[in-house]
Amino acid sequence: MASNSAFQSENQVIIRNIDHLPAGNILLMDALPDASLNELSKLRPDIHWTVYTPYIDTAEYLSSQSVSSQDNLKVHKSAWLTKAQAGEFDAVIIYYPKAKLRFDYYLSMVSQLLKTDGEYFVIGEKKGGVKGCDKVLNKFTTGARKIDSARHCMLFNAVSNNEPCNKTMESWFSETNLEINVSGETKKVTLASLPGVFSAKGLDNGTELLLKNMLPVEGKGIDFGCGCGVIATVLSLDSKNEVIGIDVDVLAIESSKRTFELNNVTATAIHSNGLANLMNKANQFDFIVSNPPFHTGLQTDYSIVDQFLKNSAVLLKNRFNMWVVANSFLPYPELFQKYLKSGKTIINNKRFSVYHIR
Repeated sequence: MASNSAFQSENQVIIRNIDHLPAGNILLMDALPDASLNELSKLRPDIHWTVYTPYIDTAEYLSSQSVSSQDNLKVHKSAWLTKAQAGEFDAVIIYYPKAKLRFDYYLSMVSQLLKTDGEYFVIGEKKGGVKGCDKVLNKFTTGARKIDSARHCMLFNAVSNNEPCNKTMESWFSETNLEINVSGETKKVTLASLPGVFSAKGLDNGTELLLKNMLPVEGKGIDFGCGCGVIATVLSLDSKNEVIGIDVDVLAIESSKRTFELNNVTATAIHSNGLANLMNKANQFDFIVSNPPFHTGLQTDYSIVDQFLKNSAVLLKNRFNMWVVANSFLPYPELFQKYLKSGKTIINNKRFSVYHIR
């Protein structure tokens, strides 16, 4: 067996409970990006593994893994997985999502994918909220129980009650009407969002500070880490602008597309690992306006910030505007200087800083 230290804690617990899993087809729901698939495949050659993830970086990583038999692994990245796409499963392992609102969403999806009397397994970090998952599991299962607690994680098991949810992805969109101060002017917008998408229920404090304090931009631009599309939307209300929203999460992309439709703007949303899917458009953009992500799961990940600014330098024209809001503790000023130009701090309210680079 490979060293467990190469695997995330949740997968270490799955490996130590591998004999609890039934043979057949098993779905890994919102799987984590590590090398455990090869180990799982070796330990249980009687299982065909299917991975679902909404995150393009995770999908790319897991698709690149060499497993003992490629026939035993399929990777799906989408906002909603259907039986027509994936077939039926003897069991599902749900990795308890960091965005807790997604647990219900995932359960409703997989309840439609399990065979009669199929099994649910739920794995997650104790500090991530998995302790109470049995209460939600009870909607779709009988006899939910904890079967292991190790590596600061908990593993639950239950059997389907064979009463699948009839919801579709469309059923899960929520809408919020907002009035937003953008460069001193009030804009009315409607935001649409699937569960767990950033800024789903209203404007977050960082984006609000950014939009209120930035100067107007004009031309072709990028909203990096677009979430439900609020920045791209308000900037696209000006017909002079052509904005592309970028996000690693396909649920965010579907939310942005719906937001653009509701507000009758012509912005575009692209599913991309960072700015990778735009790198063939060097020196084409007039501006980037962003409240960029800096987390991988629950951990601060400075590589996201670094790669974002490194690639921004390739995509922006010689004369450009970049407006960024970030938690004040992040090392943006040093990275602006490294990859672009010195940035000016427009406002710092101790929690967030708004930067302008030109």
